[in-house]
Amino acid sequence: MRWKLLLLLLIPIDLLAMKIMVCYIDPVSLNPVLKTVEVEGDNFILKLFDILASPPQDLMSFVPKGVLRAYFIVDDIMILDLDEEKLKNMDFLSERYFIHTVLYTIFNNLKTVNVVYFTINGERRRVLANYVDIRYGFPRRIWEEWPVKKMK
Repeated sequence: MRWKLLLLLLIPIDLLAMKIMVCYIDPVSLNPVLKTVEVEGDNFILKLFDILASPPQDLMSFVPKGVLRAYFIVDDIMILDLDEEKLKNMDFLSERYFIHTVLYTIFNNLKTVNVVYFTINGERRRVLANYVDIRYGFPRRIWEEWPVKKMK
């Protein structure tokens, strides 16, 4: 009887854990490296950004710690609101790889999201920090492959 009760208690805990594919960067080749990571509990997107900002020792990430202020999902659209302070020292390469790794990770894990928009401190902006244009949405059909899929 005790074992059955214990088993029933452990099942919901196991159901809250999910395996996700996270994109990091190889520091030598600057190519993407996908790692499988287990995420438990709620607030999946916030945890995803924490994991992106904490790469394994042999890899690198262009996602700063604490960069995500808020996120919204409406139908198949995701809006990521980012902290301007965390982005201000990025050069072109950092901005580019930030966008690529975030989009690649999101589109590989959230199949219901088809477009991602970025806002900075709650406002629409022209560029992420100084270089990469974020005025328009980033659609799955272009950004789900690395670096981008060619349009046909």
